[in-house]
Order: sequence, then structure tokens, then C-alpha cells
Amino acid sequence: MELSVALFFVLKLKERILAMDQKKKLKIEKRFKFIMNKGFTLVELLVVISIIAMLLGILMPALGRARQSAQSIVCLANVKRLALAGTIYADEQNAFPPFRMASLNVGVYINKYGAERPRWQWYFDHGVGPVIDPLPYKQKYSFGDNDSLLMTNEYFICPSFKYVGWDRRDIRNGSYGYNWQYLGNSKVTAGRYDNFPVKASNIRRPGETVIVADSRGGGIPHGGHSYALDPPKVAREAGAKSFSPGTTEQIQHSPASNRHNNKANISFVDGSAKRMSLEQLGYILDDSGNVIPDHQNGRNDLWGRSR
Repeated sequence: MELSVALFFVLKLKERILAMDQKKKLKIEKRFKFIMNKGFTLVELLVVISIIAMLLGILMPALGRARQSAQSIVCLANVKRLALAGTIYADEQNAFPPFRMASLNVGVYINKYGAERPRWQWYFDHGVGPVIDPLPYKQKYSFGDNDSLLMTNEYFICPSFKYVGWDRRDIRNGSYGYNWQYLGNSKVTAGRYDNFPVKASNIRRPGETVIVADSRGGGIPHGGHSYALDPPKVAREAGAKSFSPGTTEQIQHSPASNRHNNKANISFVDGSAKRMSLEQLGYILDDSGNVIPDHQNGRNDLWGRSR
């Protein structure tokens, strides 16, 4: 496509120059006098322009693909790093982090900075640092519960995430989601400890249990609550009753996002990471390529091995 457009404009330019009267042609020749003095004629100059246009038409798509590939590599490294951070937390605290905390005094360690009603990202600071720079905040737990809080740590941000309407640094609606239904299905409130705590020793196949991945959120092509990463089916065997934030409808289901050339970057409890298609992850797609939530043929094989 780019090559055709480039050639079209070159041919149009050639037609216009050939159609000019002698006076205008002389003007153009004077403008390119430094080229003409080296032995180039106007026709030869057009040939050179044509060759340059063809080369640009060939190179631009390749450069675009190279850029996308580089972004995907960075993203893959991010989710791998986050997986290791989450696993270290689970080893040290003898439990995977909860999805969200609704209060402070519950005896669950966050990190040395603390946070009010923290989401899972706050626990994943081992080797990557806090998700939001704590320096502007003078005392522990001084972070508010504002959904617009923006992440400052690049490990939590996919460079390919560029959806209009959502800031990719938004801690609630950003790049990556956590396999909360199987690893941390709790807001840590009195009376609500669904499948929590989950210990590292409970995971039978760490290399086949998702922990963090590219997340779509509850909308198409991207929506809110993407800090939640939902499996293909509601994890009823793990005590889950719905997708986040409390529904099984498509518009609120937050599956993995295949933003990298129709694949998603996925990390696992053992710290490994790889690129996978939505189908490989167990999702069922409709004719438009969108995930059908809680489909009877969906498979949670790579999501929950804790039972």
C-alpha cells in the first residue's frame, strides 16, 4: 500500500513538471542547480526520487514491525519480572497477594511504604520497586483510594498499550492484570476470604499457572478494571462467583489482551513467561475474534492448579 501511494505521487509530480512551460521548468532547474552541476538532468532527478520512494515504501512497514516486536519483547520482560516479584512475595509471606484490600488492619503485609486499600500491584515490589513513587508522600498509608492514581514504575506498563480514553499509567485500568480468581480472590474484608490465602505449596504446576499477563479490561478493545485478569470460565471450584467487578457479562469480563500481533504476553508462577494466543489460554472466541466469557467449552487448565 505504501509503495503504491509513493509511486502515485511521484508519477503525478513527473506529469506536472512535464506539463510546465519552459519558464517554470527553468525555475525548477535553477533550484536544483547544485544537483544539475554534477551532471543530473531533471528526468534523472525524477528517477532518483522514484527509487527513494520505492525504498521508503519497502522499509517503512518493516520498521513498523520491528518497533512492534521491540515493544513486545519489553512487555514480555516486564511480566516475567512481575511474576518473579509475586512469587518472592508468596515465598516470604507464605501466601500470594490478595487482589485488593478494603481495609488496613488485617495483618496482611503490603510493602514498607504501605497503601490505603491497595491493589495487587503494591505487593509486587520485590526487585522492581513500588508501583507508584512514594517519595511525594510523607507518611505510611498516605496514598488515597483515587482510581486516577498513576503508576510511575515502567515495569507495570506495556509499551504497546495505547488505547484512547485510558491512561496506560492508571493503576486500575492499565496494562496488566493479576490471576486473582485462583491466586488472590479476596478484598480481605471480614467474612470474605474466597480462596485466600493461597500458598505457593498449593500450586501443583507452577509452570502452568498464570500469574500476570496483558489484560483487556471490561470493554472492547479495552475497558476498566483491567488490573483484574479473568480466566475463560468463572473459577467456581475456587470459590469465585463472578468476574470482576461482579458480573459474567462480556462487557465486564477482563480476559487476556492479544495486543501483540494477536498474542498476549503471559507469565507463570514459576517465573517463566511466553507469548500465547487467546485460544491457547483456553478462551472461546466469537466470529469477530472477541472472547465469549464463561463459555461452556472454555478451559481454565492454565489458570488454576491449586486444588
